[in-house]
Amino acid sequence: MEKEKNNFRWLVVILLMMNIFAVYLSINSIPPLFKEIGDKIPITKTDMGMIMGVTIFASLFLSLIGGGISDKIGSKWALGASVIIVAISGALRSTVESLNGLLVYMFLIGAGLAIIGPNVPKIIGMWFPPKELATASGICMVGMGLAGAVGMGTAAGVLSPAMGGWRNVMVALGGFTLVIGILWISLYKDVDINTNEEKEKQNIRENFKQVFAVKDIWWAAVFYGLNMVGMMSVITLLPTTLIEQGITESRAGALVGIMLGVATAFKIVGGILSDRVGRRKPFLIISAIVQGICFIVLPFISGIPLITALIIAGAAIGTIVPVFLVLPVEIAGIGTALAATAGGLIFMIGNLGGFLGPIVAGKVMDLTRANWPGFIFMGTSLIIAGFCIFPIRETGQRKKHKN
Repeated sequence: MEKEKNNFRWLVVILLMMNIFAVYLSINSIPPLFKEIGDKIPITKTDMGMIMGVTIFASLFLSLIGGGISDKIGSKWALGASVIIVAISGALRSTVESLNGLLVYMFLIGAGLAIIGPNVPKIIGMWFPPKELATASGICMVGMGLAGAVGMGTAAGVLSPAMGGWRNVMVALGGFTLVIGILWISLYKDVDINTNEEKEKQNIRENFKQVFAVKDIWWAAVFYGLNMVGMMSVITLLPTTLIEQGITESRAGALVGIMLGVATAFKIVGGILSDRVGRRKPFLIISAIVQGICFIVLPFISGIPLITALIIAGAAIGTIVPVFLVLPVEIAGIGTALAATAGGLIFMIGNLGGFLGPIVAGKVMDLTRANWPGFIFMGTSLIIAGFCIFPIRETGQRKKHKN
């Protein structure tokens, strides 16, 4: 079995990366299209925050349950079915005629995403040794950054003109996601539980009790929530903010795409560095604080300084993702057997911030009739997030030398 894992593990990463790319492309293509959508369906900045925030609102109800079920039935069908849900819901956005209709389908996309998230650390933990966890995590999460760069950079300037409008873009993205989901179900196979020494006959209720007792998981959830406040708010509102500053729609999307493109590269770089250094906490603390500072200054700068801040923010974003995703596997008392349940708890609690963040930031902008207060709110949330990592015990390979 070990030889089979060695031969198959990199295909697993590629498959996982493709599914993450398809799902997040469906989500991140929406913000650059807000202006076009608004020509048919009137929406405010608060509404924009709700449209993006509702995709993770579903996590408040489904992540923990979905993670527990995934630990029970395996990731082949749990993740595959979730991607198909995203595909169908994403395509059906083409039919909406009101804000409420769009919110419903974005919620259903979030329902699929709520189950996908907890499976990522579980899958990586099953197939890779500890010394490669962050590296493998970074490679598979390239799909997320690439989706952001492609979605933000091409949705308004390329895809919509080429396909005849935003509704046709939704159909095309839904079809693409469906193909990728079917590919996962066809090719992926879970590790045989009879040969996985960490796997045992599991009781979902007992799994919940065991995970809830681990304090580090709760700190990780708070960190993730504050991170999502900043990230989801920026992805949702930065394109519109740049357009209001006189930048064209296509260039605004491209600028956000620069940040997410740099993040894509650093998901690999950050993961490799963390594995080689054998530490997790310094990478999370420094990256969150740097990202927060960059977000605070965004509405006050333009030109080269703006691009520079976006590049630095992208490097910080990319470093956080692969390192954070290995925590559920590495935290004492969790491991691969309970990784999806732990990930579900993190996503359930943490995504409350991702849901509320864009709404609050948008409301602040609407009430003050200025963009900078919203960006200060986003950046401050990330700086506070960095300090939430301090109470967590180091989980990297060099933790024994510290403890």
